[in-house]
Amino acid sequence: MVAARTIAGIVVLLAVLLQISAGAQAQTVFAEITGPPAIAPGRVATYNVSISGGPSGSVDYSLEYYLTGSDLTGGSPTQSAPGKTSGNRTFFTVNVTAPQRDQTVTLVVKVAARAGGRTENGSAELPIAVVTPVVLSAVLRNASPTAAVNVTVRFYVDGVLVGTTVVPRIAGNGQATASFSWLPTDLAPGNHLVRVEADIDRNGIVDPARGEVVTSDFFVREGASLSPGWTIAIAVGVFIPAFLIAVALRRRRGA
Repeated sequence: MVAARTIAGIVVLLAVLLQISAGAQAQTVFAEITGPPAIAPGRVATYNVSISGGPSGSVDYSLEYYLTGSDLTGGSPTQSAPGKTSGNRTFFTVNVTAPQRDQTVTLVVKVAARAGGRTENGSAELPIAVVTPVVLSAVLRNASPTAAVNVTVRFYVDGVLVGTTVVPRIAGNGQATASFSWLPTDLAPGNHLVRVEADIDRNGIVDPARGEVVTSDFFVREGASLSPGWTIAIAVGVFIPAFLIAVALRRRRGA
């Protein structure tokens, strides 16, 4: 009786060890997904998939990838119609189209590595925020008769840099609009501060003596979601005074 129980215990233990071993073998192929953490609804984004592990020798990799989420209307690929690619390399790029509604979706990539009649499998997932973009916009006015070129404009929200753009040219005594499309993935309802910096010499330092200025304004997010095409226009324009000639004269006199 004791011997029978001992044998039965050994059989059960062996079965458990075999299951653990099989599970470990199934995870010898690993994939890493990198790419944008957020996409605007309906937009296409490219993600990189890097593969490691798998059988030795000449390996052929087959990838199947798709999105999962609460409402995938307008999004692709889906689990019922996945994207597929293959090759004997360990780096792939895949394209996905974001669905039409704001939400968090998951990009799932399944990998099959085949070599010498042997197949090993792996998978990876990456959460992606689908969020309606906010257009940050500021009017830059040049009070100088001389044109300003390649003006760097930086946009901050609540003290965090969210985007940078360059205005190629602002005519003398003219104006131009700087805009940046921002994906607010963690924007809570309530008051928020937008700050705009105009950096004329592109050295990363805002110097009022050179006409480089900072201006701020508030906006309010009233709900959990944003309406399509929501635009935040900075009410106070960014002014570039007539500094170019004055600075040049001061430098000549100093020389």
